[in-house]
Amino acid sequence: MKAEHDRPAELTPWAKVEGLLTVLSHDLRSPLSALSVGVDALAEIDLDDDTRTRYLAAMRRAIGRAERVLADLLDVGRIAAGTFEVMPSPVEVAPLLRCAARDHEEEAQENGTWIVVDPAVNGGLRRVYADSERILQALDKLICNATRHARGSGEIMLRAENQHAAGGDTVRLWVIDRGPGIPLEELDGIFERCWGGGTGPRRGSGLGLALAKGIAEAHGGQMRVESEPGKGAQFCMELPVHV
Repeated sequence: MKAEHDRPAELTPWAKVEGLLTVLSHDLRSPLSALSVGVDALAEIDLDDDTRTRYLAAMRRAIGRAERVLADLLDVGRIAAGTFEVMPSPVEVAPLLRCAARDHEEEAQENGTWIVVDPAVNGGLRRVYADSERILQALDKLICNATRHARGSGEIMLRAENQHAAGGDTVRLWVIDRGPGIPLEELDGIFERCWGGGTGPRRGSGLGLALAKGIAEAHGGQMRVESEPGKGAQFCMELPVHV
């Protein structure tokens, strides 16, 4: 147990708002910049059709990114308010992992990584009782975090395993990267980053990690992280099995 003087000071309401605004400004800067560039380019009269089409496509992607940031903010707000809902049903885990890997192939390549689904997930895994769309949303946040911070470090592994415990059987879903890892002093608060702002190398990822944790907990599961500086990070989402 930590000594009383070792516990982090409780953030004031204004500090929480300030931290949230810092994350939002960080995450919205890129899509807004892309939109600004696109608008300026489209104002040029002599653009050829191919160039105009490219700029329009880039602007649509930027709008999509901005919409996802705002949707994440609303979901995190619902989680904090206790109104976040999931619609669980029996779900096979392996297809979810393969779908998540496919969705991030291009992003991973752009960041000098590649995503591998552990071949072992093809047999023996129990089904989970979960909302498949929300689990994909959580995996999206974990994989985006891995590709961003493990840039140029090679393989990102998606893995799953059955877990037997006295409190009930679960399935553990892992997103494992070989990046720089997380400083030990930041591990305890890594999922709360959206409220605190943060100064470490993973700053700006707080909405996504907080949301992934909230999704796991909304299913009666949990989220945790294991990391050692210089040896990558392993994020684990543990979900109840279907009985």
